[in-house]
Amino acid sequence: MANYGYEGEFVLPVTLTAPADARPGETVPVLAQASWLVCENICVPEEVELSMVLPVQAAPGSVDPRWSRLFETAAQAQPRPSPWAAKVDGDAERLRLFVAATGLEAGRFSDVFFYADDGNAVQHAARQPAHFSPDGLTLDVQRGIDRGKPVAALSGVLVLSEKLDDGMIARQAFAIAAAPGMVPTVAGGTAMALPAAVDISAWEAVLLAMLGGLILNIMPCVFPILFMKALAFARLGQAERGAVRREGLAYTAGVLATFAALAAALLILRAGGAAIGWGYQLQSPAVVLALAYLMALIGFNLAGLFEIRLSANLGGGLAGRGGSAGAFFTGALAVLVATPCTAPFMGAALGFALTASAPLALAVFLALGFGMALPFLLFSLAPGLARLLPRPGAWMTTLRQALAFPMFATAAWLIWVLAQQAGPDAMLAGLFGMLLLGFGAWALGHAERRVWIGRGIAMLAVIGALLLLRVPQEAGGAQAGSVSDKAMPGPGRSAVQWTAFDAARIAEARGKGQPVLVNMTAAWCVTCLVNEGAALSSEAVAARLRERGVLALKGDWTRRDPAITRYLGSYGRSGVPLYVLYPADPAAKPVLLPQLLTESIVLDALNKL
Repeated sequence: MANYGYEGEFVLPVTLTAPADARPGETVPVLAQASWLVCENICVPEEVELSMVLPVQAAPGSVDPRWSRLFETAAQAQPRPSPWAAKVDGDAERLRLFVAATGLEAGRFSDVFFYADDGNAVQHAARQPAHFSPDGLTLDVQRGIDRGKPVAALSGVLVLSEKLDDGMIARQAFAIAAAPGMVPTVAGGTAMALPAAVDISAWEAVLLAMLGGLILNIMPCVFPILFMKALAFARLGQAERGAVRREGLAYTAGVLATFAALAAALLILRAGGAAIGWGYQLQSPAVVLALAYLMALIGFNLAGLFEIRLSANLGGGLAGRGGSAGAFFTGALAVLVATPCTAPFMGAALGFALTASAPLALAVFLALGFGMALPFLLFSLAPGLARLLPRPGAWMTTLRQALAFPMFATAAWLIWVLAQQAGPDAMLAGLFGMLLLGFGAWALGHAERRVWIGRGIAMLAVIGALLLLRVPQEAGGAQAGSVSDKAMPGPGRSAVQWTAFDAARIAEARGKGQPVLVNMTAAWCVTCLVNEGAALSSEAVAARLRERGVLALKGDWTRRDPAITRYLGSYGRSGVPLYVLYPADPAAKPVLLPQLLTESIVLDALNKL
């Protein structure tokens, strides 16, 4: 169920006409009975009876300028009669609303929405894809409970939201009355997409993506997997050139294939109306727990708790034996654990990709993957570099066991992310699941004579752990929307007093002459957490924010939040982190801070306010 509502302070203008028999010197009582709903997760009805007595005067009295400005602003916000003709047609499930508004350009608008007068005519919570053509604007609207009935006249309010240069949103509202008729076929037009904050060409986007992928290799979330690959390459240091080359190519293929799969899924989901971006899979508690399981299993294997006697097993094949299949899997795993990180240059490239055509978007994602795989690919293709590696020996067993601890650390971090998303019950389920996996790995590794018993116990442990995946998903669904209030992510206690993000607060604060700092983050974003601890939590930054009177807003994207996704999209970004500093002057342009922050960068930006 969806309702239209108001937030903050608003005015509903009502015209009152004095009684015809009113005479100067008399008084006229004005009575009002108001009823409304106060809504968040539930709606609470309230009502009040109001009254006032007004004197009747022969001439207009003085007017308080506060109230005259309020009424003028309210009048300007009312929908204007549409200057354009409108038609509507469709089928049993969908309506196509055409407005003959020539000259509109898709790039100008951040949002277009039609509010129907008839509550039964349309599905109010559904997306309304917009298409601009030389003939006008066409909206694809999902029908409401009236679906299946013949298409009838449709009236309502069309709202066009335009993003201004200073980051503010200007809205224009038009009263639309559409008669049934033939809607022109949309051809040669442009589907509306959020404008990118950075105007770059396709080649620039590909180049930035490649640089971002290259830098992604030194981001914290990818370190454990790169250690494993380094161990495999150390084993191959004295091997034949062909084997080293095959592993490098297989690793690159795994990276590219996984990037392509993630990109395809992201583009398909966004085309279907989902508000998602880079790292979207980690917004699902079940996916986070499954990834924690995988990290724990790899750690158990590297520590020697169990072995799977296959040519490319889960952990040993990757780090100890190698092989093309193991190298391919390592590349795929590196991409999965890299999604919590956003490297420099990635933000603009990914933002461009998600507003471009599907082939061009896929090219940007593949360039990102190629940049990430490039160091190991060059290493494998340059035989001189491979000969520099140390000879295999007993040290490799010690190093392999030591590499189990970065895996366990990654699993522990993912369990913490799970607690932020779905609460302590989900965290407890995850810990029990990892305990089951550890017991199964131990049973598998110690069943020397009766292997079938060890395999049976391991299988039961895996089944039990998989069944526990339902707990965080159900807990997360029950707590959807509460993460920002209950668990604002950040390492330790921050000296900065953050307020939960609300886009309306930005305009409200700037209207009062107050600068604003927006911090878009997520518990699963390693880059965000590093920035939080290194640059955004110190007493020096907190003191400077207080000194400058800055309103600090933090948006938590740990779980899916369409409002935050739209805000990211308004700056051409598809993921976190994003840091925006708004000067107090509403006419001044906002400043985008780098994706990798230091305390000095933040202080310098605040000093320039």
